[in-house]
Amino acid sequence: MWKKIFNLKFWLPILVLGLGVGGAVALLKNKPKARKKPNFQQGTLVEVMVAKLSNPQIEVRTHGRVRAAKKVILSARIGGEVIWIGPKMNEGSFFKKGDPLLSIGIRQSQSRLKAPFNGVVQSKNVDLGQYVNPGTQLAVLFGSDEAEVVIDLPMGRMDWLPQSSTSLDGENQFQFPATVSLAGMISASVWNATVKRHLLELTPRGMMVQLIAEADDPFRLKRKSQVKPKNKLTSENTLINTEGTANSESPPTPQTSNMPLFVGAFVDVSIPGRQLENVVNIPAQALRDQDTVWIALEGELAVRRVKIAHLDQDNIYLSGGVKQGEQIIISPIKGAANGLKIRIAGKEKTEKMGKEE
Repeated sequence: MWKKIFNLKFWLPILVLGLGVGGAVALLKNKPKARKKPNFQQGTLVEVMVAKLSNPQIEVRTHGRVRAAKKVILSARIGGEVIWIGPKMNEGSFFKKGDPLLSIGIRQSQSRLKAPFNGVVQSKNVDLGQYVNPGTQLAVLFGSDEAEVVIDLPMGRMDWLPQSSTSLDGENQFQFPATVSLAGMISASVWNATVKRHLLELTPRGMMVQLIAEADDPFRLKRKSQVKPKNKLTSENTLINTEGTANSESPPTPQTSNMPLFVGAFVDVSIPGRQLENVVNIPAQALRDQDTVWIALEGELAVRRVKIAHLDQDNIYLSGGVKQGEQIIISPIKGAANGLKIRIAGKEKTEKMGKEE
């Protein structure tokens, strides 16, 4: 009996079993606990912009059509034979004021017709040797110094024009700038114009107010006369200008279009309008249901009704409903409603970087 008690073979299995049980208990007590990671997938991901107050000058965009500022029908005062036609008396040819255009022979003498202004021949209705009676239409001439642009503007937008635009001559007289460009053209053909007046009859279709603007140098004649001679390139790849001074070769400057402002063309018109005060400018896609925006407020979406001061094709200007510093949601959301859980794009990443620092 005592030999069994003090025999190592008797105790060895019991010792191994006890060590195994103790080790298992220790492992169970000290097992690592899984940390719960924060769930960053809760809420709809949105993009926002911060509302800022500003005092922008609005831009009135509309359309118009070009017509001649000066147009005359050249007629024969007396009867006779056309004995001479000048080289500038061709359709599309430009002439200067006082240039002789044609002569009519009358009983051993002649009557010479001269250009009444700088212009272009729009149409010619007479040939050399033709006999004309008094009053016969010889040609139609357009003035080339200015062209008129008839601008269509909805009557409700008249108060968008500059507030100090009327002159002392009358309530329909103006003097404010505009820019005109050919509709549908990709090239940068832009003309400076001045809005001078408006007509006192609305258009039959659309009930539009018609503004009359004058565009200077519609056919680019002044620009062509001011073009400097091109520099010559020597064999050493050095530019020599007309004064003989050598310059290092430089990249060519971009060329503006010489496209004329065609009479009868449809044009896009931009007019610097009145200045707004204390408004929030948001992109057009941030306006919801015509008069509301979505605000990101403490992790939730809030639908807010706003007051619109002005809108154009790309921007909405709000005069009420949004406070400076508030975050306006600019991304689309399906099923948007008050209290919808949201998370702002980039916010989690910014907060994580801040904690690591």
